[in-house]
Amino acid sequence: MLTRSLILTSLLGFATLSGCVFPGVFKLNVQQGNIVTQDMLDKLQPGMTERQVIFVMGNPVLRNPYETRRWDYLYTLEERDTITQNYRISLFFDNAGRFTHYTGTLPAKEIQEEDQLDSLPREQASPNTVPEDL
Repeated sequence: MLTRSLILTSLLGFATLSGCVFPGVFKLNVQQGNIVTQDMLDKLQPGMTERQVIFVMGNPVLRNPYETRRWDYLYTLEERDTITQNYRISLFFDNAGRFTHYTGTLPAKEIQEEDQLDSLPREQASPNTVPEDL
C-alpha cells in the first residue's frame, strides 16, 4: 500500500511539474514597473516639489525608507521568459524635498501597450473577432 501511494504521489508531482514547461504553451508578455517616457522626463524642472514630481511621473515603484532623497522608477519587459527591456530612472531631491536631477536612460524604442497587442497572434490580439477561415 505504501509503494502504491508513493508511486501515485510521484506521478502526480511529475505531471504537475511537467505542465509548467510543456512545449506549445503560450506565454504572455509581462510588464512590471513604471513606464517612463522622454516627454515625462522633459517636464521635470529643478526645484519641483515631491507632489509636482508625482503628478508628472506617478509614484515610484521603489522608495527606499533609508534614502528618502532618491526615488527609483524601474521597468522590466519580459517576453516569453526573456527580458527584452529593462531600465532604471533615479530621481534625486535636496534636503528641502525639491527635485534636483535624474540619472538613467530610456531604451531607444518607447514602450506602449499597443506594442504588446501587436506581438500577439491575430486571434489573441482581438478576441471578439471571428476568424476568416470559419
